[in-house]
Amino acid sequence: MAATLAGVEPSAEVRRAVESKAVAWLAARHPRFDPEEAGEAGVLFARKALVELALLVGLRARLDPSTLNSDFAILLDQVADVADRASYRELVMRDEAALLLYAGTYAALRLCGYEDPEFRRAIEQAVSGGYAACFERVPYRNLDLLHTLEMAGIDHGLPGVDAVLPFTLLCADPSAIKLADRDIYAITHTVFYATDFGLRTPAWPHGFDLGRAVELLEALLVLCRRRGNADLVAELVCSLLCLGVHDSAEADRAWEFLAGVQEADGRVDGPDGVVHPRLGAGNREYQQWATGYHTTLVTALACLLARSPVLAQRRRPRPCPPRLAITAAPDRPAESLRRAVMWLSQASRTADTAAGLRAAAAAARGARALGELPLIQPALEALASRLNAAPAPMWSRCGSDVVGEFARGLAQLGVTCTSLERFLADTAAALHEVSVLPASASTGLGFLVDLGVLAADHGAALLATPPYAPPDTDDVPAALVAQQLAQQAGGLPRPYTADAETWYPVAESLGAALPAAYQGYQLGEIAALVRGLVLLGWGEHRLTRDGVAFLLAQQTPTGAIGYPSSDNAHTRTQAHRAWTQSCVIALADLITLTHRDNPPRSSEPAFA
Repeated sequence: MAATLAGVEPSAEVRRAVESKAVAWLAARHPRFDPEEAGEAGVLFARKALVELALLVGLRARLDPSTLNSDFAILLDQVADVADRASYRELVMRDEAALLLYAGTYAALRLCGYEDPEFRRAIEQAVSGGYAACFERVPYRNLDLLHTLEMAGIDHGLPGVDAVLPFTLLCADPSAIKLADRDIYAITHTVFYATDFGLRTPAWPHGFDLGRAVELLEALLVLCRRRGNADLVAELVCSLLCLGVHDSAEADRAWEFLAGVQEADGRVDGPDGVVHPRLGAGNREYQQWATGYHTTLVTALACLLARSPVLAQRRRPRPCPPRLAITAAPDRPAESLRRAVMWLSQASRTADTAAGLRAAAAAARGARALGELPLIQPALEALASRLNAAPAPMWSRCGSDVVGEFARGLAQLGVTCTSLERFLADTAAALHEVSVLPASASTGLGFLVDLGVLAADHGAALLATPPYAPPDTDDVPAALVAQQLAQQAGGLPRPYTADAETWYPVAESLGAALPAAYQGYQLGEIAALVRGLVLLGWGEHRLTRDGVAFLLAQQTPTGAIGYPSSDNAHTRTQAHRAWTQSCVIALADLITLTHRDNPPRSSEPAFA
């Protein structure tokens, strides 16, 4: 683990062993790729599996000029045997919508030196027949068609790859946290076909940046590896290799993951739902093949791409993305924060006492990060006046983080609140009577020293906390982990970044939780996760930036954050206040800890 986390590429021997075992597993089950042996229910599935197997064999011939070993030879013979049947070849004219299946089989055999004029003629007739090559396809499927026909040497008269690329999801630079698995497959396959599996440099459309594409792939690797989806992990590794990138720390972690999940016989299990549960019901051997063949195949392909002597000449240093989005426009989060602070400031004046205090404390936190406390002075003065005679239990119930931010704001503005000052003095006096506090009790009390209420020497001893230990991220919700990190951190800048390897899994778990929070429109959870990621040094990571961008996009014209989708005025006000408070605190930490720190030009965490 330590070697890969430090960015050391796994050994070629390890990858070669993974490839050999995977190909041997496929070869041992080669009859399963024969549509005639599949039965009526599984024949279409077997045809799809066959063309994917043919692609692997064809790429083996292109990327490694050495003689096929016995396992690859078995796979080639299986593809050639099926394609030699008239019952298979002639389907291209009877099943035009599935042109890619048959053309892909022919193309792979052609790359291996097999030429079948009759098969070729049938494909040419289908392509020129006015439907098979021109019915509506999504962009990456169009690229698949163009690539397959190119490998088959079939003239088609269709627009080229460069004309299709601008319409792909990859070239739109999407938000990583919004992508479903089907979207990630669209991205990886776009890379495969546009680059001809690493053998071509496409004419990327205007505005496309390779560094941004690489950081997107790496961010998706974090998500897919954390979800245990070996199929997408392998495809994303293939995509990086197709782009010539071999020096990626995230890819190194992915290699270790793939080697770890490969079973003893070479099989790599696919994701849930990859096969309809009724397909092969009751036949365990069949279902083991059906649920594992694709992931095993693409894992072998990743190994082949990594060791290819042909692609070795096309390696490139990992490109750094430009400073776009959050970092290129620091005024955007600052302006959003300013508007949210002003909205919270006004909301604090109309809410009940407890809600008003929480809103004012969050507004003070945001205004302090902006260096613009006068923005909220009228609201703080009004609330201090309301609370001037508040009983001590009221302050105790509010929590030290709320009381601390409110007290800091009042002190910096020179505003007094008699009941708060009395409560702070009584708290400091009580602390003088003890010598040790549990860590949970001391969390957040550092503001007493900052305000001069608690003597610095006594406070330093009393509030000292043991070294932070990474929490268990497997059984605890990620948003709760993020909240615990923020509570432990208090006002300390980046308290978790001293030990990179120890804290990396925690940051990974927070980043991987963002997509589910996005899907559920859990704005408070997204804000908590973003804040935790910032504290862990991931403020410039692609996942964090995409999370922040989503939050900023939820700001309404009033400055409040979120769209409650409710007609009840009370419900709307409560949701706006809660969401805006969470987002203000997260944005305040982002601006304080990231934008003032001159962060690295990379999607990799600062400590990776």
